[in-house]
Amino acid sequence: MIRKLVSLFVVLVLLSAGVQSVSACAPRQLDVMTRNMDAGSDFWYVLTADPNNPSAILVAITQTYQEMLNSNIAQRADGIAAEIQRHHPDMVALQEVTTLSSGTYGSTELTVVVSGLDSLMAALQARGLHYKALMVQKNADISLPALDANYQNMIQVGLTDYDAVLVRTDLSAADLKVVKKQADHFSAAATLNFTVAGQSIPFLRGWIAVDVKIRGKNYRFVTTHLETFSPDYQGAQTNELLSGPLATDLPLILAGDLNSDAHAPSWESGPAYGILTSAGFMDIWSDIHPNNAGFTWPLFVEDSGIGPSAPQRIDLVLTHGSDITPMRVVRTGLSPRNGLWSSDHAGVAADFRLRP
Repeated sequence: MIRKLVSLFVVLVLLSAGVQSVSACAPRQLDVMTRNMDAGSDFWYVLTADPNNPSAILVAITQTYQEMLNSNIAQRADGIAAEIQRHHPDMVALQEVTTLSSGTYGSTELTVVVSGLDSLMAALQARGLHYKALMVQKNADISLPALDANYQNMIQVGLTDYDAVLVRTDLSAADLKVVKKQADHFSAAATLNFTVAGQSIPFLRGWIAVDVKIRGKNYRFVTTHLETFSPDYQGAQTNELLSGPLATDLPLILAGDLNSDAHAPSWESGPAYGILTSAGFMDIWSDIHPNNAGFTWPLFVEDSGIGPSAPQRIDLVLTHGSDITPMRVVRTGLSPRNGLWSSDHAGVAADFRLRP
């Protein structure tokens, strides 16, 4: 009897060890998404207004603000929530997350009219999804005079631009644990300034980096939204990324709106793609879909209706390191939802096998 009990005990111990071994060796997986939420304007009215005509500038600011309001940020955010629900990524990189505000002319205390991030988080919660804004990076914060919707009275309007990273909160610490998070803006030397209504306005851009641990191994997830109006500034920002958050021995995923055309790379169409691939980063879309252009922008044109000469693939997911194997990458938001485009960009969702 004692021998049988001992034998049974040994079997149970071995089975237990075997189960632990299988669990420890089970493949790690990380699913991510990058999504430009679209401010609702390409700022063409302001950029093309006569800088010597104050009335024209005032009208252009008003047109731009009204265009962003009319783009229905809250409803478009619900469309992005539907994409997240479909793909259920572990981490989501967001760019062009916009807050619009207004108040009396000359006021420094403006009232929020619509918040893209608040709208998205409410839409995710309404769908029963469990996400939190892990990091929110405040970039450009602009306040300018404008006219009201009837073009009668002067008011003050505000635009605040953010990047953000969302993370699932319904995963166990073994499946995904945040161990470090950091964010910063690009230097003043890599920040483009615009002159509007006599003001020199720096349009700040930056990056967010999050280190996560998946069953005992660390990985880094980085997002950014690079400059679109100047290849020189974009190149400077990319080099700051390489010497900053991308300078790591951790297996790395970079996901964001790089404003650099991976379909037809050139300095003029944005140097970031060439700089990064020369530094050893792998473009997973080209790796998995070598014969598919995978255009992500523009799905439609805003402002004057003038777009680029050809569609571009600027919303990218790149990797660095041998311990990350892409399994799948798809575009999201390729058609209107309830008659409304969620963004003028497509999103990109990617699934990775992470090596032990």
